[in-house]
Amino acid sequence: MYIRNKYFSLIFKLLIVVIGIFGIYLSLSDSPLVGMFEHLSYYTNLSNLLCIIFFLYYSIKMIINIKENNHNYHNNFKGAVTITILITFIVYNFILRPFMHDVEGVMKINSVGNLIVHVILPLMVLFDYILFDEKGNYSKAYLWVLIPLFYFIFICIRAKFGYTFTYAQSRYPYFFLDIDEYGIYQVIFNVIISILLILALIYIYVFIDKKLSNKKILNH
Repeated sequence: MYIRNKYFSLIFKLLIVVIGIFGIYLSLSDSPLVGMFEHLSYYTNLSNLLCIIFFLYYSIKMIINIKENNHNYHNNFKGAVTITILITFIVYNFILRPFMHDVEGVMKINSVGNLIVHVILPLMVLFDYILFDEKGNYSKAYLWVLIPLFYFIFICIRAKFGYTFTYAQSRYPYFFLDIDEYGIYQVIFNVIISILLILALIYIYVFIDKKLSNKKILNH
């Protein structure tokens, strides 16, 4: 099922961009003791930034081609973006959140900014797919796992320069990636398990997408 009304789709995508920017802004405001480079080294913020850039580009392309009937572009990359932000939602809410606490000038767990980047924006991106994407067009979806894998490589390179994350008090932002604390072999194991779980998420997502591809299109 998808809604083919291009104007509803465009408005919703622009809302994702505006709310995403607002969420990043509030997160920065809530963390005055955290530098920009550190702030943008978290998977959460990078995945939100990816969504903002992608949906801004998508919206501009829709506006340029507003007379076209079909406004489904870059299905595979959009799928990768959706999975990337859903990982943020799942990992934060079900793995990290129970162990987190407020740190003055660094993190406000229950702030509006934190809610936007970890919950509201990921759900908006998911609903954009549900409401407006033509279903059944994905191919080579396993390649979507490369985005979180590249993030792990980035974090390892960053750690080599000795930069410490203020909240974690470690060179690594998340405990399951902390080589200093758990050793390289344990972290490699954690990454392998993470990749397998992400691949499972991807294939569940693609399976549901194929099931939805036979549903009715709503024109209005």
